[in-house]
Amino acid sequence: MPSVPQQRHRSALTGLRWLAMLACLPVMLSCGLWPPRIHPDFVQTFIDVQRNGDDRAATAVFDPGLRVLAIGRESGRLELWDAREAGVRRMREAHTARTEHIAFGVEDGIVLSNGLSSEPPHDDSPGTRVWDARSGELLHTLKGQWSPGPIAASPVRGLYLIADSSELLIYDHAKRAMVGSRLKMERDGQVTAIGVDRASGQIAVGTSHGDLLLLRLRITEGTPRWDIVRQVSPQDQVARSDVLALLFLDEGRRLVSAARLPPAPGREQRAEVAQWDTATLQRQRTYPITLQTLHRASHTAGEPWIVLAGTVPPNRGKIELVDLRSGVAWRYDANTSHPTAALLPEIRAGLILQSRGATRIRYLEEETRWREKQTLCAHPSAAPP
Repeated sequence: MPSVPQQRHRSALTGLRWLAMLACLPVMLSCGLWPPRIHPDFVQTFIDVQRNGDDRAATAVFDPGLRVLAIGRESGRLELWDAREAGVRRMREAHTARTEHIAFGVEDGIVLSNGLSSEPPHDDSPGTRVWDARSGELLHTLKGQWSPGPIAASPVRGLYLIADSSELLIYDHAKRAMVGSRLKMERDGQVTAIGVDRASGQIAVGTSHGDLLLLRLRITEGTPRWDIVRQVSPQDQVARSDVLALLFLDEGRRLVSAARLPPAPGREQRAEVAQWDTATLQRQRTYPITLQTLHRASHTAGEPWIVLAGTVPPNRGKIELVDLRSGVAWRYDANTSHPTAALLPEIRAGLILQSRGATRIRYLEEETRWREKQTLCAHPSAAPP
């Protein structure tokens, strides 16, 4: 039996080990070493399951924190894939029509979904649904919405932003209820995109008229209230419509928008990716893209890439990934005019979901090779012997 000093020594060593583990935890989390990484067979298993499927993917969203891939189907089905395992999938009949909008609440471990709907707001068909991201359990259903739209986790923990036609609503997950007031868009523009920057507390909203709004949430006596910081409208900028995605960069100093442009005489391209200065909402630049029409735009949390899905003449489906740092776009063929894609940056890959299947893309490896080539062209003496 160990002596008392030996027991104390062992206890001290145990305590030091725990302190060392706690000290390393932030590094492990930032490096993706904990919780477990994406399973090495996840992508191939996912691709195998997709073969010959007849329920087209309408949207795909991957959350790097939870390592969950959410797929919304044309039938209204929602699929939650746990990427830490190979082939672990939860399927739910979420909506009566296409599951169009999906958002994660990482801190609450939830997924919110909206489906297309033309139902009266007070009948029994579901509006926004809230799911447990791991088990797929239905946690709550929000009814009474006319036309459910984009969803996003707000900068305030536990509060979520839900679009309903031309209004923006606030959902409190702890209370399982809507809180605060509805924000009505000017000129009755339908809310088509929401972007959030947690670091700066900014919220960006895009509408079907091409309007851009910068907002903040102010909590007064426990009730969230809207502050409109600034906005721009098509009368002040180049006419456009349907803002499809919004992404903040550089701790909220820049905002990137992807928009579908209205037809115009002599204009072949009907899509635009632009960068804005959030201090003034003045356009800083546009990114060169090749898509003629844009059907969907998205991004993965924390990644400076925007994913565009659309067509090039003559109606050939394409996925275009725009590197928002370099401005270079990577283009991939799709066998349908309405593909969708999700990025899995931890494994330097992405997935294109198209008609009756899915394909893997290695966009970060291509980007690395491109940067190395640019460096070599600029400094030929740096080439290996």
